[in-house]
Amino acid sequence: MSTLTVTMVSVSETAGGAEAHAVALGQGMRERGHDVVLYGQCPGWEERGLDRREIGLGPKWSRRTMAAGLLRVPLERRRTQVVADSSIYYLQFKREQIALTAPLSRRAPVVWTEHGRWMGGPAGRLLLAGYARAAEHVSRVVCVSEAVAGDLEPVIGRDKLVVVPNSIDTRRYAAPPATTRAALRERLLPSRFHDRRVAILAARLHPAKRHDRAIAAALVSGSALVVVGDGPDRERLEQLTGGSADVHFTGHRNDVPDLLAASDFYIYCGAETDGTPTCVLEAAAGGLPIVAFDGDPGTELVPRCGGLVIGDPAELTPGTAAALLDLRGSGVAYVEQRHGRETWLDAYEQIFGECLR
Repeated sequence: MSTLTVTMVSVSETAGGAEAHAVALGQGMRERGHDVVLYGQCPGWEERGLDRREIGLGPKWSRRTMAAGLLRVPLERRRTQVVADSSIYYLQFKREQIALTAPLSRRAPVVWTEHGRWMGGPAGRLLLAGYARAAEHVSRVVCVSEAVAGDLEPVIGRDKLVVVPNSIDTRRYAAPPATTRAALRERLLPSRFHDRRVAILAARLHPAKRHDRAIAAALVSGSALVVVGDGPDRERLEQLTGGSADVHFTGHRNDVPDLLAASDFYIYCGAETDGTPTCVLEAAAGGLPIVAFDGDPGTELVPRCGGLVIGDPAELTPGTAAALLDLRGSGVAYVEQRHGRETWLDAYEQIFGECLR
């Protein structure tokens, strides 16, 4: 394939799955010889040495910022004039998709990625009309799962939709030898956890994900719990534990693969709008069994990744948690075969190439 210029327009100050997806795509495309530039802001982008430029957009849309954001749309459309010509424009958040697709599409094909299920309520209905109009100008919409594509098909039409499951760098999350794992436990875990069965969750702490279920499940199972990540629900969750010595909050960390390797099993909690949970793939690639809750998005992955789905935290008894450890490593092959980084990059390269024909 000839060299492409892939221009991403994205503004986010919070590190999450979509941001990690953008960084991985930008880094992967650059390593394959393409030119990649971001207009806006994305945690982790410049840390990978990727090119970034300012565009002057307001904050990412949310229920809190959406009203003011809608008023800014005419101004932000004019701001696209500073964006250089490109082979492909890539957008992944609703504000950029709805507000900026039409002006950018006059210059080059626009590709979206949809990371989650469509939101409900008044905010979802408000966005849907604008989203449908903007979709008239998009060339392809990459969906991380068939469920996400199913939500969008009535609005966009199947011809523009393509499903590309999320991926991870499986080399980064490979399970270490026993001696390395023991050293990681000693270095990274509180001393009171060294001889315990340790559960872990690593995610943005948001009320929609209901991480209180993970805390309750770990405690009823007699396991210690390491909570990795930060977010607006952290204070409530800390209060919920009542200062229990069995729960340790680390805040945001850059050594998540090592923390996973130091733990025994992973507890996944998903929000209703989540797509394919990369945290499950990362944990499984590191050999960890997974515990998930019935009804959460992405739980169909869990049996394939070595784990079980429960309906209530009380179902994770001490005996069930102990039996989980026999499943260690059973999801590694599935993740490597179905969610590896190179296959994922192949798919995006193919989509970008098709848009240019």
